[in-house]
Amino acid sequence: MHLSVAHTFERGIIPWLASVNHVKEIFGKIDNDPIGGGRSSFTMRHTSQNDLVTAVEEAHRHGLKYSYLINAAGLYGLEQTRGGQRAIRNHLEFLDEAGIDGVTVSLPYLCSLVKSQYPRWKVKVGAFAMVDSPMKARQWEDLGADEICLSSISCARNFPLLQSIRAAVLIKLQMIANASCLHSCVHEPTHMHLLSQSSGKRAKHGGFVLDYCFLNCSKARLSDPVNLIKAVWIRPEDLSRYEKLGIDSFKIVERSCPGDLLVKRAQAYSSRSFDGNLWELVGPVAQIKKQNGASRSQRLRMILTQLRPHLVNLESLIEMKRYAEAIVPHQFDVNSAHVFIDNRELDGFLESVSNADCVNHICASCRICESYTNKSVRINESWKKECLEMSKALNAGMYDGSHWE
Repeated sequence: MHLSVAHTFERGIIPWLASVNHVKEIFGKIDNDPIGGGRSSFTMRHTSQNDLVTAVEEAHRHGLKYSYLINAAGLYGLEQTRGGQRAIRNHLEFLDEAGIDGVTVSLPYLCSLVKSQYPRWKVKVGAFAMVDSPMKARQWEDLGADEICLSSISCARNFPLLQSIRAAVLIKLQMIANASCLHSCVHEPTHMHLLSQSSGKRAKHGGFVLDYCFLNCSKARLSDPVNLIKAVWIRPEDLSRYEKLGIDSFKIVERSCPGDLLVKRAQAYSSRSFDGNLWELVGPVAQIKKQNGASRSQRLRMILTQLRPHLVNLESLIEMKRYAEAIVPHQFDVNSAHVFIDNRELDGFLESVSNADCVNHICASCRICESYTNKSVRINESWKKECLEMSKALNAGMYDGSHWE
């Protein structure tokens, strides 16, 4: 098994991850570079070029490869100007000098640029490329990509599709193991661009983003807990099913994850077994709270980035912050977790749902996910009610314009 795990730039995290069996690679990026990536800058630890150089050296000392993320969903015209071209190429030169082993891209232009100018790098196609067909996979292979991280949102439980993609290409295939995105989510491309546009030096509003896609998906899970089970995660116990289909490696997220939780996630997937709350492995996490290990400077940076009353109503910003802090979990035991998904109660779930032809039918009469939801999921009802009331008001403001009045 090959695990690729997020790098949080937390002190001591690299040797900690290197001690976990099957972790062969870490991936990350500095929070503020010219190209940007797949997460809003304010949710990441503030890092410098020197921090990256140190991290790459440390990774190599511990036998790990380092994949740098240039995986923004768009360049938004950066590549169309002399200044933009200089910024891109200067950044790539710095990465080469830093000694990275490869990059993750989501744009064909960057794949071709890297393969022509930096042939020693391994190029991985990221999830933001939304590779969900044999034809797309073949085109990326023809561009010179070495590995593809397939779209979990489209492919996670579509085993015939995974088989057809595997048969179409010779290069390596990867899946995100612990994504919590909704199956076939209509917000997927919009969310990717929102995150990309709030990432890096060229972020139009200095990293600010009103993440209404997160608002929608979290509301969907609260409104109907079956969406917790329909989400695109892979249990540690089910990795072998994907390996038999030809998936070569698995990606463990998030870069905003507290270090001890990230290591716990890696250990669970390395051991292919987990007893406890599955939401601890797959739920959304962010170091935005003191309880989650966020430093005072990081919390202040987040507040200052989001405090944009000239862009959005200040009261709305405060309510969005309050909602995010309420919805992002930091407690996972059965007695205190707002959401508890008993992983052991999901034994047999994948086998059941893989025969249900979820891809070609709208959920109506199957009831498999509902059955597993009823026996595995417990939600704090008072917390749920409070969060739904907040999300209702925030959603209304997105469409009646009150957030901007």
